[in-house]
Amino acid sequence: MEILFLNALANGILLGGVLALLAFGLNLIFGVVKVIHMAYGQCVMLGMYIIYTLRSLYEVPLVAAFAVAVGAMALWGALLHLLVIRPLLGAERLNQLLALAGLIIVFENLAHVVWGADLRGVRVDLPVVSLGNIYLKTSNLLAFLGALAVLGILYFVLQRTYVGLAIRAIAQDTECARLMGINPGRIYLLTLTIGGALTGLIAAFFSPIYSVHPHFGGSFTLMAFIIVVLGGMGNLAGGFLGAFIIGIVTSVAAVFTSTELAEILALVIFILVVLVRPQGLLGTRGAR
Repeated sequence: MEILFLNALANGILLGGVLALLAFGLNLIFGVVKVIHMAYGQCVMLGMYIIYTLRSLYEVPLVAAFAVAVGAMALWGALLHLLVIRPLLGAERLNQLLALAGLIIVFENLAHVVWGADLRGVRVDLPVVSLGNIYLKTSNLLAFLGALAVLGILYFVLQRTYVGLAIRAIAQDTECARLMGINPGRIYLLTLTIGGALTGLIAAFFSPIYSVHPHFGGSFTLMAFIIVVLGGMGNLAGGFLGAFIIGIVTSVAAVFTSTELAEILALVIFILVVLVRPQGLLGTRGAR
């Protein structure tokens, strides 16, 4: 029983690292642009289909397929901002939510039309790593390390560069930032481009682990939203903490019960947080 728990705990930590990167993109977009990207997981799904197409149909080297997916999804994020999100910035929050939720159906049906409903996957043979009695899939370990590296780079950019300072200024007070000469429109576009590139990176980390289908992104959109609310909307550190909590809880619960009950437990945690501490673990009431 103890070994089983330790294995579940270790795999939960690895899952938490990737979920932290997933939630970071959603949190960054909400914190800066003030919209909830309801189709964020579906963008990851599209990135995985790009990798599958390049690798399986055109035999493009895997690393090159990953790089193309990151670039394509960054461009996709920029187009999404220009064509959908920017026109909605002045709209009521409910209208924004309904319009962005509609993108879920658009993206999923697009995937149905182009790739069909079957599972599509990239075959990558990687060994299992053992640390004593703890066994870890190399694909999960690489995704975890890659996600932490990307998060470290993003933290450096946000904290130590002029662009990062401008993004944080817009997130804190758009009007003051505008008076200081920062163009909010350019920062919004840059933020959606970064968010899009992150969906491509997550697709690269997920492709050796999961097969993709048109509804693949739904559960990850929900999971990212739960993490963001758990940590505090717009609070990047809270999202990082929430990702590891959800990753560990769902992994341990799935091993000792079932995957379905683990997902129910994650939703119960989400509901309790909304009821007891609606601003999230590290959020403030003014940030809601």
